[in-house]
Amino acid sequence: MSFFKKIFFSFTKQERITFFTAGAIAIISFCIVTGVFISQTTTAVPTAGGEYTEGVVGQPEYVNPVMASSETDLDIVKMIYSNVSDIADGITPSPDGKTWTVHLKPNLHWQDGTKLTSDDVVFTVNSIQDPDADSPLAADWQGITANRMSELEVQFTLPAPYAFFGDTLKDLYVVPKHIFGDVPPGNWRLSDYDLKPVGSGPYAFVSYNRGSDGFISSYRLTAWKDSFGAQPLIPNFAFLFFRNNADLAQSFNSGSILGFALASPADIAQVARPYDLFDWRTTDYYAIFFNQSANQALQDPAVRTALSLAIDRDDIVANALAGNGVPDGGPVPPGASYFSASPGISTSSQDTAAATLDAAGWKLGADGNRAKNVKTATIPLRITLTVPDIDFLVKTAEIIQNDWQNIGVPCTIATDSPETIMSSAVNNRSYDALLFGNILGPSSDLYSFWDSAERFSPGLNLSIYSNPTVDGLIEAARTTMNDASRTDDFAEAQNDIVSDMPAIFLYSTDDLYAASKDVQGIATDTLADPSNRFREIPTWYLETARVLK
Repeated sequence: MSFFKKIFFSFTKQERITFFTAGAIAIISFCIVTGVFISQTTTAVPTAGGEYTEGVVGQPEYVNPVMASSETDLDIVKMIYSNVSDIADGITPSPDGKTWTVHLKPNLHWQDGTKLTSDDVVFTVNSIQDPDADSPLAADWQGITANRMSELEVQFTLPAPYAFFGDTLKDLYVVPKHIFGDVPPGNWRLSDYDLKPVGSGPYAFVSYNRGSDGFISSYRLTAWKDSFGAQPLIPNFAFLFFRNNADLAQSFNSGSILGFALASPADIAQVARPYDLFDWRTTDYYAIFFNQSANQALQDPAVRTALSLAIDRDDIVANALAGNGVPDGGPVPPGASYFSASPGISTSSQDTAAATLDAAGWKLGADGNRAKNVKTATIPLRITLTVPDIDFLVKTAEIIQNDWQNIGVPCTIATDSPETIMSSAVNNRSYDALLFGNILGPSSDLYSFWDSAERFSPGLNLSIYSNPTVDGLIEAARTTMNDASRTDDFAEAQNDIVSDMPAIFLYSTDDLYAASKDVQGIATDTLADPSNRFREIPTWYLETARVLK
């Protein structure tokens, strides 16, 4: 028996208890001291590792930058492909803004090892412009010529100066000529490469699973080790696809996915596990666009003013958006480029709204609704509000319906699917008033939405608005390379649009993203569209390591 054992067995029962207690305290104390020492002398830093799984409602169809239009396709495109801004060493506009020269980085390669050159950039632009490709980007590239100047230089010639062409290049994701060059663009939608793409971005395609019913249930990517940009810290990235939001939320609650974008603020109520909620302030805004030719009462500026005054925007943001947005009073939302605090009506006063209508001759009848006698005719003040069948928009419409009824203006809500409203009501301009959203993009270019040249389909001037002064200001802002002048033009255009009141501006929304608390490094900033969150995917991480301070 060893010396220490003899001592231990010589202890009484109480002494042994005391000995074990003291020993346990010593071990715990050592661990605490060691932990404090490590905490004080080291710091946690992101490190590579883990697998991230994103949940999406829908499935991929065309993971091809020329044809991608759905959010699902765009999400994956921005992880696998690179845009011109990513692969450029420099982008130089001419003084008049009509010629833009792009110098590519040297030693660029596709994920199959083939060299990436200016030929690929020129080929991508030509493919977008080919009518057989039916590209959703075609309108942005009308009249633009891309010329190969050298292996690493492309020159873009524009039909007119365009100050925001740099933003257009950020949305030009390049496709490989060596894969698609011999395939007619009309046949691209039949290509295996639509789902098995070869890109040049931070992630490369690995595999996908398709069920017996044809539905793609998952899609796997891996970090591309030869990426010329920042190497992602998450080596494996997977998408799981769902048929509806309920299944998506259930998968998040069970831990099968680590994050998902919310289709509506109301979706967060379905989340039943710890999460972090990220919100990106967008450059979109929602408004009620008036078609004055379809409803005579709306031709009266007093009516449009009163209808705007009656709406409680704060109430809408709180209850239709669950607080995830900001009230808006003009065609450039708060936080967007060239935002100007327009003197628009952004507050609510139903008493003032009612008084405005009274003063303009729109009197309450025995039925509690307003009308106006014009010569021998009586014009009723009632509105049909066309609304896409999207939860938060329908809730918005219901609040507005109540606000207008309170001042004696009955409102009928007409809902339909977003696709039907686009193909019918929007294309034909067949509505009294339309509750709809515009996405300005990073440049805040107002042309597509407010220039008179865009009044009819396929233009998006939904109020059929025409003001020559505003046209001139919008076109001047697009063509000047002087930022100070552009800022002045934007401010004046916004003020004029708000003064004419062709629409009621309601709010700008946030894009919401729920993620497990294990996910770090997600940075929020202003986006033009939800899929832009993946432009910063290299900063996301799941694991950390401690290093000396």
